[in-house]
Amino acid sequence: MTHADKVPRWLDPRPGTGVEIGALKSPIPGIAPIYVDRYPPFDAEKVFADYWGSADALPFRDSALAYVATSHVLEHTANPVAALCEWARVTRHGGILYLVVPDHRYTFDHTRPLTAPAHMIDDYNRGTTPSDATHISDYLDGLDWSRWDPAGTPERHAATREQLRTAYLAAVAAGEEINIHFHVFSRETVTSLLALMNARPRRPCTLTVIDSAEKFPTDRGDGFLLVLRVAKPFRARWRAWRDRRHPALLPTARPFLQSPHR
Repeated sequence: MTHADKVPRWLDPRPGTGVEIGALKSPIPGIAPIYVDRYPPFDAEKVFADYWGSADALPFRDSALAYVATSHVLEHTANPVAALCEWARVTRHGGILYLVVPDHRYTFDHTRPLTAPAHMIDDYNRGTTPSDATHISDYLDGLDWSRWDPAGTPERHAATREQLRTAYLAAVAAGEEINIHFHVFSRETVTSLLALMNARPRRPCTLTVIDSAEKFPTDRGDGFLLVLRVAKPFRARWRAWRDRRHPALLPTARPFLQSPHR
């Protein structure tokens, strides 16, 4: 099962109708979205990014897009609930969230405990950000270093772990963001999280799983696919209809090349 099997069914192929977040150099094939990222390219590699934005602060108006697509992004969010809420905010009623999430069983996170949905709700209630030290030890002390650095020795792994710990803690102390795998997922924990989100009173939307796949895509095999349908209340649908002629991008949207992080 690959993107070629799923994308034509769920995602609008017309240019600019959706957004892909964090594509870096490996965009999802078969779509022509607006690309958003917040990280500079590595080693001068090409990065697919049109505008600056983070997972929980996208440069689009409410209900402006047909879909949000992400692949191996959710684990890099310190606050997954805030990210999912933001992705739903910019997606129209009836639109799609197309999420490929790493399955902990097939990554270097396999030795870490799964993140409980209640923990992610707590991160949301606390307003956890990437400038937070909460998850550093869980990440560095829990991952399988033999898979993170297969050529390394135990001594090199230990040295790297402490170097990264020092760097991450210094960055947080300076108010800077860090980029780690904050959370560890299975398909069951994500669907349980969605159930908790959908049970909230006065929720801004409902997210319903309408398709899924394991070991997705098969040429990579370390993730799972969840396709979510976004349903919004009448008032949100009315506002979207009222603003339907407005540009999808906010006036404050910044082209990626002008990002201070480039």
